[in-house]
Amino acid sequence: MNFLLSVSLFFISIFTACAPSSPPPPSADPASPTGWETQESGVQSSLGGLFFLDDRRGWASGNKGVILHTEDGGKRWSVQETGTQGLLVSIFFTDPQNGWAIGEKGTILHTSDGGKGWTPQASGQKSDLMDIFFRDKTHGWIVGTKGLLLSTEDGGDHWTAAVVRARLTLTSIFFADLKRGWISGDGGYLSHTEDGGATWVRQESGTNKDLHQIFFATPQAGWAVGGNGMIVHTTDGGKSWAQQTSGVPTLLTGLFFVDEQVGWAVGAAGTIVHTQDGGATWRQQASGTIQFLINVAFVNPEVGWIAGVKGAILHTRKGGEPPAMEAGVSSKKE
Repeated sequence: MNFLLSVSLFFISIFTACAPSSPPPPSADPASPTGWETQESGVQSSLGGLFFLDDRRGWASGNKGVILHTEDGGKRWSVQETGTQGLLVSIFFTDPQNGWAIGEKGTILHTSDGGKGWTPQASGQKSDLMDIFFRDKTHGWIVGTKGLLLSTEDGGDHWTAAVVRARLTLTSIFFADLKRGWISGDGGYLSHTEDGGATWVRQESGTNKDLHQIFFATPQAGWAVGGNGMIVHTTDGGKSWAQQTSGVPTLLTGLFFVDEQVGWAVGAAGTIVHTQDGGATWRQQASGTIQFLINVAFVNPEVGWIAGVKGAILHTRKGGEPPAMEAGVSSKKE
């Protein structure tokens, strides 16, 4: 199966762990010391949606309708009943009670009690939904296949549909405030709105590779990641984008920055790359795995999680850095 025919098929294939194997990037020795530890998710379903409110409370979503929740930073993960067997690609919470999960065939689920109960919201769509973003518990946006953009001003009681660019898969959406937002998509597509999504203006990314995730640390500083280790960066709100050198050839699908300087990107073959200078330089971190890592989330420069195929969840309390090597001390047996 050519799982790169579309981003939708791509996510379905990697979530079901059917993606072709990919060789580890150079210097990514799984046996290298790592600052990441494996957490027991309790499931084998591949996980791609990931969201944390703080260093204790978080959720992950994925294949077969799985939503997991933790209240202790991932020491224990519990399954929340969703009532669906469909793929849930993305999850987002605005506070400890209000959250949404989205996925294939227009699925939107909502909770108002922290995930104890999930109920469907009517999207009116059959297209696969790829990413969700809320600025507060009333204003939210969703992007999907066939150029689909959904928006709500009442917490999802009503969703309004628009087509940004027909026949194009939109992969990710991010808003810096209620007015300024960005979308990434197939073929290096990037667009920007300054009126809350009423109109979208194309931005030139400088690449024709699919861009799978977009993230802005400020209204001016943003990044997008994609195929073959592609990372593009802007310092002017997207008026101009420039490529950064990731140092890896692998597909990157997850991206997170805690500020304008410190960020992570993750992807195929256990790839984790990290920057402390806004992406001027990216350096690999050992993950301890060659599994496909799909998404990443941090709550501060030290504490973060990564979700991937086969129920994989990685956690760090050291910014992903391995423990310092201790100098050996010779001792004589007496």
